[in-house]
Amino acid sequence: MEMNPSTLKLKIKRYNSEKTPSSWLETFVVETRKGMNLLEALLRIQDEQDSTLSFRYSCRGAVCGSCGMKVNGELVLACRTPVERLLGKVVLIEPLPFFPAIRDLIVDMSLFFEHYREIKPYLHGKPTDSDRETLMTEAERKEIDPYIQCILCGICFGACPAYQRDPKFLGPAMLAKAFRFIADSRDARSEEIL
Repeated sequence: MEMNPSTLKLKIKRYNSEKTPSSWLETFVVETRKGMNLLEALLRIQDEQDSTLSFRYSCRGAVCGSCGMKVNGELVLACRTPVERLLGKVVLIEPLPFFPAIRDLIVDMSLFFEHYREIKPYLHGKPTDSDRETLMTEAERKEIDPYIQCILCGICFGACPAYQRDPKFLGPAMLAKAFRFIADSRDARSEEIL
């Protein structure tokens, strides 16, 4: 059967601990439109074909990091993945690796956020003699910019072989967050963080 060029074929790894077997692959076919992203295709499946399909999303704009998943071996945010680049292929969608599956594409990120809390990811300001806030220079702010941009999606954990080997390893996102405070001239905890 020849597929319409605007038709997307998704093979989704499903998981439900209450079923036997608990894990299986299920194929869905979705009609796409110009400019559509993968999250919209998943929502269309949920609305029109199978309301039990489970996945996380929130902002739909790559700010919350909720829709992280594995697509044809690549770790992506579904809301940032245009379906145009997936057309003409059978697309395999799986949950983020190294996290325990809860249901379908939803994974348990508890350990990820435990590690996040361990680094106390907030500014611990240095004591000052003034009641004014401590300012930083533009150059100092630019130095920490790359480390502020993390949206805690967990994709870096899913790609990290060290985390796969030892879940006690804090992981790339937490090391970047920790460095953000080491590099921040206003934070008092350099030695404690190290």
